[in-house]
Amino acid sequence: MSVFDRMLNTQALMFIYVVTGIIMAKTKILKHEGRSSFINLLLDITLPCMILNSFNVDINIEELIAAGEIMVISSVLTLIAWLLCKVFWRKEPPNRRAVLDFATLFSNAGNAGMPIVASVFGAQGVFYASFYLLPVRVLIWTLGLSLFVNEGNAKERMMILAKTPSLVVVFIGIALMFMPFKLPGVLSVAIKNMGDMTGPLSMMIIGAVLGESDIRSAFDIDAFRLTAVRLGVLPIIYMVLLRLAGVETILWQVAVVLTAMPAAANTEIIAEMYGKDYQFAARCVVVSTIVSLVSVPLLTLLF
Repeated sequence: MSVFDRMLNTQALMFIYVVTGIIMAKTKILKHEGRSSFINLLLDITLPCMILNSFNVDINIEELIAAGEIMVISSVLTLIAWLLCKVFWRKEPPNRRAVLDFATLFSNAGNAGMPIVASVFGAQGVFYASFYLLPVRVLIWTLGLSLFVNEGNAKERMMILAKTPSLVVVFIGIALMFMPFKLPGVLSVAIKNMGDMTGPLSMMIIGAVLGESDIRSAFDIDAFRLTAVRLGVLPIIYMVLLRLAGVETILWQVAVVLTAMPAAANTEIIAEMYGKDYQFAARCVVVSTIVSLVSVPLLTLLF
C-alpha cells in the first residue's frame, strides 16, 4: 500500500473521530467545561505513553544517527519558518502578528501529527517523530512564548517546559534505550494500549472544538492565508529542500507530514493567556484543521 493510500485511510479514520467529537459537542455528551479533563488525559497520559512505547524497542547505531539527524532537520526547518514569518506577516498588526508567527512556526504535530505518523509509518515513524518534536517542544516554550510574553518571563517559560510530560518522557525513553532490559510484558502492553488511544482521543477533542465553533465566523481572510502557508507553502518548500539534500526517505516524509499539520492547538490558549487576539487564533486553528483533512493526503501524492 502506498503512502497516499495509507494516509487516505488514516485521514478517513481521523475524519470519523472528528465527526464523533462534533456530535459529542452538539449533543452535550462532551460539554465545554469537561473538555479540559480530556485534554489533560491526552497530554499527560496517552500521548506520553505513545511516545514511551516508541522507545521500548531495540535500536542500532544507524537509527540513533538518524534520530540525531532529524533533530537537526527539525531545528533548521523551524529557523526557515521563522525567517519566512518576517516576509509573510511583517505588515500585520502586533496582536495578529504574534498569532500568525506562532501558528506558522508550530503545527499540531504532537496531538494530530503523532497519531497519523503512527498509523502511516508505524513505531519507527513515531520514534523519529519523537526526536523531531524534541527541539520543537523546547522552541514552543522559549521562542514561541517570547512572541507573546515579556523577556522577564524566561523563568516561567522554563518551568512550563520542565513540567511538559511529552518532553520529559522523551528523556525517559532515551534512557530506556540504553538500558540492558526493556519494560516487562504486562507493563509494555498497558503502555502501548493507552498510547493507542491518542489518535481517536485527539481527533474527538478537535471535533468537539469544531462543534462549539461558529463556522461562519471562521471566514477570516488572514486565517485562510495562514492555512495556505501552514498546509501548502511550508511543506512543499521543506520537501523540496530535504529531497535535494539527500535526506533518507522515511526521515523527510515524517518531517513533512508533521509540518503539514494544522496550526498548533495551543495557539488559541497561549494567545488568550497573554492578551493577544485569541478569537483570531481560534479561527486559524479551526480553518487549518478542517482543510488539513483534505490537504495532507493530497500532499502525499508528491511523495
